[in-house]
Amino acid sequence: MVIFVTTIAVLFIVFLLAMGVMEYCPEPKEVLFEDEEAPVFSSDTIRLLSWNIGYAGLGDDMDFFYDGGRSMRTTKRRTIENLDSIAAFLGRHKEIDFILLQEIDINSRRSYYINEFDSLKKVLPGYHAFFAYNYKVPFVPIPLRAPMGKVQSGLAFFSRYVPQQVVRYQYPGNFPFPVRLFNLKRALLSVSFKMADGNTLYINNTHNSAYDDGSMRQNELDFLNAFLQDKKYAVTAGDWNSVPPSYIPGEKEMKDSYFVPLRIAEDTFDSTFVFAADTEKKSTRYGYEPFDIRTTTQTLLDFALLSSGIKLVSTRIIPLQYRNSDHNPVISVFVIDR
Repeated sequence: MVIFVTTIAVLFIVFLLAMGVMEYCPEPKEVLFEDEEAPVFSSDTIRLLSWNIGYAGLGDDMDFFYDGGRSMRTTKRRTIENLDSIAAFLGRHKEIDFILLQEIDINSRRSYYINEFDSLKKVLPGYHAFFAYNYKVPFVPIPLRAPMGKVQSGLAFFSRYVPQQVVRYQYPGNFPFPVRLFNLKRALLSVSFKMADGNTLYINNTHNSAYDDGSMRQNELDFLNAFLQDKKYAVTAGDWNSVPPSYIPGEKEMKDSYFVPLRIAEDTFDSTFVFAADTEKKSTRYGYEPFDIRTTTQTLLDFALLSSGIKLVSTRIIPLQYRNSDHNPVISVFVIDR
């Protein structure tokens, strides 16, 4: 028995050492694309779609082990169906200038190693496409009964306009060792465009932390606040895993055993910044059970933050009833206040 326990302990240590050697350690700033000769962004209107697609594996049939459910993934057939439906939805909205996606897999066991980024590029031929990792782990060992295994996932950005620069910024903070070896490395994907008057327009895709005590998310918000201070023309949209100041969450939303959204304080960003959120609807559902409109907790995690030079025209959550993802897409229209 002693030999058996010792062997298990040694193998576990060797496993952790191997995972440490292979740990994804991104730089604080990584330039993914640059074109100093990019044409200017001359439009006064910004049409933007943001959607956490849940790696096409978190449709309404799924419960999820991280949220108190039991499942790690749905069937391959359902994953393909979800991805096809997501692609069809995006394809019907060719009027959109910028498509910001979160949780898009390119080589992951949980999504049957389908390159979802390449699949969506094929239905969006008029867009320039960019991808940034925020989850890159050779083997995630949980749940023990059916490990998630290899995960390669991140943020995608589709633009009708050629950007001047595409940059991945690493968010601060991380889970302690050894949990960090198997977890996400959250990032901000910032895409900038030259404007005719010499200014720069920034469109930022964010997917903030979850399952922490709120401190990591607050650090990310503080980082974002500092990053945006000198940027008059900026839109930051995505899945914040937090609720905006204007939204009042219900008791069930704030007392879930597995996930509690951070409530963004009014003074997190100064008064020149404005949150653009459709507070009349819910953008995501909790994953402790397959979606049931009568019983499943829902909340608002998907919205945008606007700097002083950007004005909101409209923003609306599209209620797809979580058929193909555990989030609903958000379509927004903004104007540049020159």
